[in-house]
Amino acid sequence: MSRKALLRQLAKLSSIMVQGGLSSTTRTCGKLACLCHSDPARRHGPNLYFTWRSVGKSQSLYVPADSADQAKDAQAAWSRFWEIGCQIAALNREQLRKRWTKPKPKAMRKATS
Repeated sequence: MSRKALLRQLAKLSSIMVQGGLSSTTRTCGKLACLCHSDPARRHGPNLYFTWRSVGKSQSLYVPADSADQAKDAQAAWSRFWEIGCQIAALNREQLRKRWTKPKPKAMRKATS
């Protein structure tokens, strides 16, 4: 894919992407008498969370159930952003390789053939 096409895709993603992953978990509540404390099958959830690392620490953001689709779209946009970034980096690397690699003199090419 061309650099221009990749940059156009990036522009579309930037307004919806959110860095991080999605995780689903069950939890115990703060009520000690609640059955969730004695029976793991009765834990509350599953609840969806955005997770990421910041300043060396794991962070999370609760995703309300009615926003799950929006969170999944935002995370998918981040994944696509990462893929596009890797593709652009590969194109840049190839450009640098061409720029930094000097062609062999004609005499050397004939000797190695």
